This record gives sequence, structure tokens and C-alpha cells, in this order.
Amino acid sequence: MFDDEDYFGNYDDEMEKSVEKYEAMLKGNDSVYFDSEEFEYIIDHYTKNNELKRSRQAVELAMSQHPESNKLKIKYARQYLLENNAQRAFEIMQHVERVDDDDDPDYFLTLGSCLAVLGKSEEALENYFSALPFFDEDEKFELYNAIAYEYQHMRKYDLALEFYDKALTLAEDKDTIYHEIRCCYLSAGRKEEAIDYFQKLVDKDPYNSKAWTNIGDVYRMMGQYEESIDPYEYALSIDPEDLWTNMHLADIYYDLGRYKEAIDTLEEALRNGVETSMIHTTIGDCYYRLNDLQTAEEHFNKALEINPMIGSGYAGLGYVFSDRGQSRKAIKFFEKALEYEPWETDHLYSIATDYMKLKEYDKAMEYLRKIQEQTPNDADAYYYIADLYGQQDKIDEAINTIKFGLLQTDNDSSLLYLLAYAYFVKGSHNEGLEALDQALTADFEVWPDFIEYDKELLANDIEIMELIEQHKRNQNSNATE
Repeated sequence: MFDDEDYFGNYDDEMEKSVEKYEAMLKGNDSVYFDSEEFEYIIDHYTKNNELKRSRQAVELAMSQHPESNKLKIKYARQYLLENNAQRAFEIMQHVERVDDDDDPDYFLTLGSCLAVLGKSEEALENYFSALPFFDEDEKFELYNAIAYEYQHMRKYDLALEFYDKALTLAEDKDTIYHEIRCCYLSAGRKEEAIDYFQKLVDKDPYNSKAWTNIGDVYRMMGQYEESIDPYEYALSIDPEDLWTNMHLADIYYDLGRYKEAIDTLEEALRNGVETSMIHTTIGDCYYRLNDLQTAEEHFNKALEINPMIGSGYAGLGYVFSDRGQSRKAIKFFEKALEYEPWETDHLYSIATDYMKLKEYDKAMEYLRKIQEQTPNDADAYYYIADLYGQQDKIDEAINTIKFGLLQTDNDSSLLYLLAYAYFVKGSHNEGLEALDQALTADFEVWPDFIEYDKELLANDIEIMELIEQHKRNQNSNATE
């Protein structure tokens, strides 16, 4: 009888030698014959190491020497899958003849993967289930995960959850599975059940930091920010180096306006050896909100030392210098931020704002027009362009801009209020009342903000206040019906 350990040890040695022989062939530009089993090992060696160019070269040579090998055809299809060409992989699988049961697991897995990528979930599941019997229970993680994903894609969330639970028992990294389980509950509109699910996990294992984080995440997604704080803090007490939980908790404090607590959370991360550019930009932003411009500047600079291409670091410095009245310097930093984040219209607004401070209205308009081009259905662009015209006493241009914006934004209420104000400034009282009537009908609650535009002009106008009172009575009447 062969000793199994000696046999498999010798087999691995022989296969490793085949890789060495293959690479020596490439260096010598020779032509050498390899049997199909050697090619399987060589191809797997390169794919495991994510050397796709090498595995591509090996599989093509393998197919030229063994064109009828089913196992190599499956490897060939998997190569195309790895190269994101599922259609070609599927076509190759159509030419695989299943004549050997030993081929079946790879056959079903590869065909299932092709069908899944091609959006044929039902057929993919058939193949995944056909593959299951060929694996021992402790080898089924990838299959359970793939099956769950297809059910999730089909919105069959209960079945998806069943198989994610199976995958969870085998997962080394449970965080990814927790994320998918959370997504299933949230997609099904079952947020309370998501909390119950993760609560049961922490009841069994109070030191499960990832489960605590997910409870916090669900509360955060429900808009229950206060309720999310304790779960996040429990998670961090268990794993203080968890960057994302640190960031989520800091974001909660930030959104609640509790900037000092956000700073404390992130500085605790720094003390625990977790330091990223994102942490420093967030701390900088908090200090900026607290009007500590010097400390804010220090953290934005630290962020840029770690990552010189982080746009929010340059933008942060832009806000600091803008608040100090150094608009020229601020503009340079905002332009640098825009270079790294060209999609971020906030940088364009910031540049335009500082040009307005410098009374360089043409330059400000240039950047506001860029925003209008990028976001033609966003009311803000038209609002700020009209406001810029207003600062220059170009009321007719402001009115024309607002009217055009109303067409593009389906009569946005903020633009209707601004149109009313522009008419009142111009002295076109009747047109102003007509626009105000439309604005109050569209969004009555924000009328106090409208009055704040110009209290002396608007709050002392009897007809304006009577129109507001009329709408208020209508609102109260509708509420009591």
C-alpha cells in the first residue's frame, strides 16, 4: 500500500516541477510537451496568484496541445470569466462533453458562474445545486454564498437569507456576509427584523463587534441616529481599530452637530494606531465647524501629507482661507480639489463664491454656468446665477434665469419664492403676488425663510402678509377636515 502523505507530497513536488519546466520553456523560447494534468496545475498556479496574462498564455498552449480535454476546456472558460467575458466563457462551455463524473463539480460551477453573470439566475441556481453533492459540508462556503446572491438578485429574500446563514457558519470573514444579510432585510423593508437578527447574534456572543456595528448601521439607515450611538460604541470597545465603525460613529456625531464628540471618536482611533487621510479631513471639518481654523488647517495638511490626491483636504484648506478673507488663496485650493474631484459641484460653488467676494462677477458666473451644464435639472444652479445677477442689480436677467430654471426643474418651490422676491424688488407687485401664491401652494412651510430675504421690504407689505395668512387659514382648514 502507498503511504497517502508520501504519495500526495510526491505529487505536489512533481507538479511544482512542471511549473519550473514551463517557465524554463518560456525563457528559452522552446517548444515542450506537457500532459493535460500538468497544464491544469500550471494554469491554477497562475490564476491563484492573479497572474492572468500568464494563465492566459498557459491555457492557450494547453488547448493547442490537448484540444479535446474537457477539464482544460473548463479552465479555458474560467479564464474568460476572470477576464470579464462571460459570453465567450458560456460559448466554450457549450462544447464541453460531460463524460467523467470527476469533471462534474468544475463543470457545474463554471457553467453556473457564466449564467449568473449573464443574468440567468434560475439556470445558474440549477447548476449550483447540481454541484452541491460533490462537496463536503465544510467546503460549501463559496457555493452557499453564490446561491444566496442569486436569490437576493431575484428578490427572493427569505431564500437568500437561508443560504447566507449557511455560508455564515463556514465564513472566515463574517463581515461581508453580515453586509449582505443586512441588505436583504433592508431591501425587503424589514428593518426591525434586521435589528432583531443582529441582536440575537450579540445575545449569543456579546463580543461580536461586527454584529454590533450592523445594529448601528441599521439604526443609522432608519434615521434613528441617537439609537445608533450605543451599538457603535460597543463595537469600538471590542475592536477599537475598526476604521469604518469609527468613521460611522463620527459621522453620526457630526450629523447631530456634536463636533467635539466626533473629534474625540476619531482621535481615539489615532491613539489606537488607525491613521488615514479621511480621519484627518473629518477632524479638520469638525474643527472648522467649531471655528477653530488653525487646528482645522493642521488636520487638512496632515490629510494631504498622507494622501496628496484627496480632494476634500484641498477643499478644507479652501474653506479655511476663504473664512480668513484670503479668497485668492482659497480659490487655488478649491481648484486643486476640483482637479481630483471633477464631479463635485460643491467645489465649483466655492470657487464662484470667492470670486463674488472679490467682486469678479464674470469669473463667478463662469463657474456657475459650469454647474448649470453639469446639473441642468438642479434648482441650486439657477438660484445662485439669479442671485449673482441680483447682486449686480440686473433684475431682469435674474428673472429670466429663474423662469428658465422653473422650466428645467418642474417649478421648484425655492425658485418660485425667489421669483416672487425678484418681482417685488423690481416693483412688479402683481407679478410678485402671483409668483408668491404659487410658491405658497407648492411649499407653504418655508415662507418664513422667504421673509428673511428682506424683512423691511416683505414683512411690511400688507398684501404679502395677507396672502400668507390666507394660505395659513387654508392649511389649518385642510388639517381639521
